[in-house]
Amino acid sequence: MSTERKKDSDKKSESTEETPKMEFEVKLALFLKKNLISVILFIALILSSIWFMAKINSNSNNFENVKTQIILKYETEIDSLQVKHLEFASKVFSWSIRSELLRNNTENLNQLLTVFVKESETDLVQIINPEDKMVLLSSDKKYEGLQYSGTLNNELNNSVVLREDSNVKIITPVMGFNSMIGILIVETREE
Repeated sequence: MSTERKKDSDKKSESTEETPKMEFEVKLALFLKKNLISVILFIALILSSIWFMAKINSNSNNFENVKTQIILKYETEIDSLQVKHLEFASKVFSWSIRSELLRNNTENLNQLLTVFVKESETDLVQIINPEDKMVLLSSDKKYEGLQYSGTLNNELNNSVVLREDSNVKIITPVMGFNSMIGILIVETREE
């Protein structure tokens, strides 16, 4: 009988060990059966929130890329418009220079150069003698009286825009009655 009791006690100990585990599984199964719709909705909520977070992240990355492209596009357009406006201003400025060169009025030319540099935010303005390539007047006085170091075409008829690295040079002929009496060079930096 003692062996039977031992077997019974072994069975009881096995059933007591398995009871908490089985009891949890039974309770979980019962909970899932009673709240099946709630559990399914909770899982759907988690999956949809994960999907929305991924979609928002993707859209924000896409937005940043598009924003960068638009900014670059309009910056280049603004730069080109600024160069066009500066080219137009240099053409009009060359007419003022023409009238002062014909009168040989260098004092007034110096004032015109100073005002033009301040108002147009250019870096350097020079007036070159087309015959000997000497700098007649310059907004930077250290260049006056020196030979112009760049290349010039004596047969310019219209303004020419040259882009070198981050600098823009606008070369405009200053025409007299029958010939070129000067060359206006306006230099500025592109940003």
